[in-house]
Amino acid sequence: MKRWIGFLTIFIGVLVFSGCQLNTQTIQDTKQVSDEQTKARVTIKLNDMGKEITSQKIWYQSNDTLLQTLKNHFNVEEKNGFITSIENHAQDTNKNKYWTFTINGKMSEKGANEIKLKNKDQVVFDLNEFKK
Repeated sequence: MKRWIGFLTIFIGVLVFSGCQLNTQTIQDTKQVSDEQTKARVTIKLNDMGKEITSQKIWYQSNDTLLQTLKNHFNVEEKNGFITSIENHAQDTNKNKYWTFTINGKMSEKGANEIKLKNKDQVVFDLNEFKK
């Protein structure tokens, strides 16, 4: 009988100890994911006809789109996902003047509302006049 009680005590102790160990690991994993989300950083530069308006390094949530990040840090107007004005620099359809942007030197093939940023991306928004 004493053997059964000793065996049962050791068995319960092992279960309790291993359960606490897993719980601690889960908490550490959750904290690491949370820290990674807040550590994401992007550089955003705004140009109007070749003249720099501003350039900022911005912290953002890794699950935010480029448009969400832009709206969180700049005065932005958009229509149906297309940016029409940033920091009161508006596009002008009569003059064929529109906002375009590059990410890490490459022209984007998607709208800002579809782009998921990566840490240390370099985004340049240009308001330029396009010749017909």
